[in-house]
Order: sequence, then C-alpha cells, then structure tokens
Amino acid sequence: MRSARVLVFVIYIFTVHIYAKRFETRCKLVRELMRIGVPNDVFLGQWVCLIEKVSNRDTRAMVVTPSGRKYYGLYQIPSRWCREGKKGGECNISCEALLDDDIRDDTACAMDIFHKEGFKYWTQWTIRCKNDNLITNEIYKCPDLLGKKPRSEFWNRMKRMIARSTRNQSTLAEYYRLYWIQ
Repeated sequence: MRSARVLVFVIYIFTVHIYAKRFETRCKLVRELMRIGVPNDVFLGQWVCLIEKVSNRDTRAMVVTPSGRKYYGLYQIPSRWCREGKKGGECNISCEALLDDDIRDDTACAMDIFHKEGFKYWTQWTIRCKNDNLITNEIYKCPDLLGKKPRSEFWNRMKRMIARSTRNQSTLAEYYRLYWIQ
C-alpha cells in the first residue's frame, strides 16, 4: 500500500515537472507560442509584449482588483470570458484552466478575444505595447527565429512594389481582392 502511494507521488512529480511551462526567458515563450500554433508574423511580437506586460510570463498569475474583478493566467483574461468552478463564459472554459501550465486553451481564448475585440481590449497593450516594436525586434534574435523576417516586412515590400507598378488600384487589398488585410 505504501509503495503504491510512493509510486503515485513519483509519477505525479515527474508529470508536473515534464508539463510545467516555465517562461524564464522571452525566447522560451516564443518557442512555446510557435509550438502551439501562434504564427510567426507581425503579431507574434505583440502577443509576447502583451504577455510580458500583463503577467510577466507567469502562467499562474491572478489579479483581483479592489472592485472584485478577476483576471487569470498568462494573458490576464477577465472572468467575463471564463467561469469559476466549471466551463462557461464567452470562451467556454473554467477560470482555473487559465492558471495551469498548458497554455493552449489560454491562447485559444486570447485569440478569440483578439478576433472579437482586437488588442485594444487589453488596456496594458494599448498603454505599453501599441506602437512599440522593441520586443518584436528582439524576438527575431531568438534562435528559433534567427534569420526569419516577420511577414510585415514582406507586406511592406509588396505594397511598395505594387504602388510603383499600378496607378489605378488604391490598396494592396483591392489589388489582390484580399479584404481581410484591412
């Protein structure tokens, strides 16, 4: 009986150690975001900036304001998007799930917020990240991204090329009928 408890404890410690996501560095965070499917584009730097400014890369960060509002996890997702004790809210997730080291569900919820509200939903992004490309420039020095250019540079080159070659099309999106770019 005692050996079974010890075995369960050892397995638990081993499992927690393997699945623990510690983001001591910006590059470790970038690597994890890319592993779970966040694209390597202009927004990657914005996500990293947001995460650093709101939670300091801490998956267990939780803030309770004096008014009683609660914000959870890496992205500091408000309780409007989750529900305590069980799945719910606009992301259909439990708030406690936003505090674990598995950031896939946190990121999916943050992406949902982004698609509905944009980065402006997070006031800290507006105050501390908007119009600041320092982190975006820094993350491309990480070994996983070394030598890769953000897609924004590609789009800027494309816009210049099209502007020179066409006179009657007003935007890149109209030229390629890519209305989702705007």
